Amino acid sequence: PMTIGKRLKEIRKDLGFSQEKFAEELSIHLRSYVSYEQGHRTLPQNVIIQIVQIGYSVHWLLTGEGKMKFSGMINDDARDYPKKASIPLLTNISLIFKNKNLPSLANTVESLPRPEGCDDPLAYALRIKSLNDEGMMPFFHPEEIIIVSPMETVMNNDKVILKLKDGRILFKVLQFKGDDIELISANPQYPSTRISTSDLVFAHKVIGSLGKK
Repeated sequence: PMTIGKRLKEIRKDLGFSQEKFAEELSIHLRSYVSYEQGHRTLPQNVIIQIVQIGYSVHWLLTGEGKMKFSGMINDDARDYPKKASIPLLTNISLIFKNKNLPSLANTVESLPRPEGCDDPLAYALRIKSLNDEGMMPFFHPEEIIIVSPMETVMNNDKVILKLKDGRILFKVLQFKGDDIELISANPQYPSTRISTSDLVFAHKVIGSLGKK
């Protein structure tokens, strides 16, 4: 299936740009751009915004659905996004993210009011216990719900929901270490691990939580 990186390449080809030229237009390093196109790193929000500003559909870029381009200032594909008043509460995490970098929001039945200040149309919530991962205890408890924003740029020391190429979906603190990534757990019983950026499928930023005791 066509990945986000491959769709980014399609946009670059449509513009007639080399990788060097497109990286220059997006004001990013060539090495970073290549990693986005190859799918080794998740597209940051600032790059997505620039692509939308030059006339390409964010919905097509992130999901492959609808048209690659839109005319005028209004993105016609925006109607396919969930209503801004709520965000979906994901339950079957492994199934929802199977073969996907973004959750299949159309199949979710539970939802929560959208947190104030969260404008990401692809934001979602999940209950920590659904991850079957105690790596972030005791700072979070199993019934706590975390709010996740795929379009937020992930920075050093951010808490993230991440998927590895081996299929595992984890809740960790992420640190960039050159070409590697350190995955840090709050729970001392879970040692930190270091992975190559090529082993990371996606990293979605955790922007808040609900139900903290």
